[in-house]
Amino acid sequence: MDKLITVIPPDKVTKEYKDEAAKWVKWDSKTRKAFTFNYATEERVLIIEGQAEIAPDGGGEVIKIGKGDAVTFHKGFKCKWKITKRMKKHYVVDVDEDAEEPPAITCDLCDIDCVKESYFMADDEQDICPKCYAKDEDKYPDAEHQKEGEKWVEETKKPAKKKRKTKK
Repeated sequence: MDKLITVIPPDKVTKEYKDEAAKWVKWDSKTRKAFTFNYATEERVLIIEGQAEIAPDGGGEVIKIGKGDAVTFHKGFKCKWKITKRMKKHYVVDVDEDAEEPPAITCDLCDIDCVKESYFMADDEQDICPKCYAKDEDKYPDAEHQKEGEKWVEETKKPAKKKRKTKK
């Protein structure tokens, strides 16, 4: 198993962990089937229901997780998620007080900060930086151009109207 992910099977998850997890944020995969994710900080989860396959970036054995599993995604883990049965989970992201806060938006292809400008793919919730987008624009026909995480539409300048000269 990849050293950047720890999976504890349901029969080994303590009551204390379950009680703590019940206070965390709840997530539902309702609109997500497959996506890539780069863990900039450690994240702990408790799977409430469903199943997924986690494929570590760069190869390695696919990790199957499901109902009752406690999973820790360690900082630096990169993977592709494939939801095989609609998933609900509780999760918490650990904040290292001494660490620099990670950017709110990073490119899902190259990991650079792309808060200032990105291209958002809603179907798999991927953010693509302008450099990666420019390499293969045709691959992202439905991408929404964003700046600071908000939809960006370039304003088109209207040609100036000619002033009519009137006779006095």
